[in-house]
Parts: sequence; C-alpha cells; structure tokens
Amino acid sequence: MGQSSDKHDASEILSQTLDDLEIAAGARERDLLTDYGAELVRWSRRVNLTGASTLSEFFKGPLFDALTLIPLIEGSGSLVDVGSGGGLPGVPAAILFEHLKVTLVEPRARRATFLRHVTHRMSLETDVIQARDEELVEGGWDGAVAQAVWPADLWLQRARRLVGEKGAVYVLASKTLSQKDLPQGSIVEREFHTTRPFDGAKRFAYLVR
Repeated sequence: MGQSSDKHDASEILSQTLDDLEIAAGARERDLLTDYGAELVRWSRRVNLTGASTLSEFFKGPLFDALTLIPLIEGSGSLVDVGSGGGLPGVPAAILFEHLKVTLVEPRARRATFLRHVTHRMSLETDVIQARDEELVEGGWDGAVAQAVWPADLWLQRARRLVGEKGAVYVLASKTLSQKDLPQGSIVEREFHTTRPFDGAKRFAYLVR
C-alpha cells in the first residue's frame, strides 16, 4: 500500500473511530492526530514505540484504545500519563483538550526523546519527565492514567499516591474491572464500554476514586 493510499484510508478510519466513540474533533484536532500518528509510525522504524507499521493500523488499534479514555475525562485540570511510551493516551488527550495540562512520564531515554520531539512539533503544552512512577511527587495531579503498562489492580495501587485522596485514576483495559481489583475504599465513579469495529475486540475504561 502506498503512503498516500494509506493516509486516505487512515483519514476514513479516524473519522469512524471518532464517530463511534462520540468524540467531537475539529479539523485542527484531526490534523494533529494524523500528524502525531504518522510521526509515531515513522519513528517506530528505529525506536520501538508501537507495533503498528502503518498509520491505518495505528488508528485501528492503539489509538482507538487510547481514545476510550476521552469520554471519561473533563477538559481541564491536570493529567499524568505514566509509562507513556509513544505518548498514549496522553498525547491524544492533550490534542483534544486544550485546557488539560498533561504530563508524559517515560523512563526510557529514546522514548522520552520522541515525546519531547512530537509535542514540540505540534506545539502542545505538555511536560515530559524521564522517570519512573515511584520517583514522581505525591498528589501532583488531578488524574492519572497508564495504558498497557500494569494489570489493573497493580496500577490502581501505584496510581493512588499520584493523585491524592480525591483524585481520579483511569483504567484502560481489555476486560471488565472486578471488585477485587479495587483498593479498599475505592469506587468506580464512571465507566465506558465499547467494541473496536475493525476486529470486534472489547475495550473498557473506568474512572476510579
């Protein structure tokens, strides 16, 4: 498949994804998501950022999963994306919510370099921190998310210190969150369930306080 053909197909896939998830995005946001995805795929030829080899594959899988976060969050305050890797889900959140202050945390140097490059390229108001989650300040953010880094129960335990008692912890998963996954005293405040139209995979997102 040629590059121009893939970009055309990817545009249609992105539109379908945004419609399926009921995410409002203007031309600027769509262009930024496309630019981000294209840059991620390009860098992945030499830095392991995503398993997707084309923009269409990226939109069908990793980006769709990341965007399941969007229906659950408010467009302001602060969000930390831990183990951000190639920037999911923090970069799409920063693109779609102009007034959301996003911090991308990634311990690996080459991935952190990519995050600085791509966020500067798109003029996003984000911070990039090269660190592990245990090195981060306690209670520094209103919300915390990690995509495909830890099992849900372990992530909920690690994330609590980052957001404080009243903060939100977001869980993105391929299976339902059970009561035994929740730390004592935590509750699921909101949840979002969907199915990827391209392969039928179930996806779940939760806001836990």
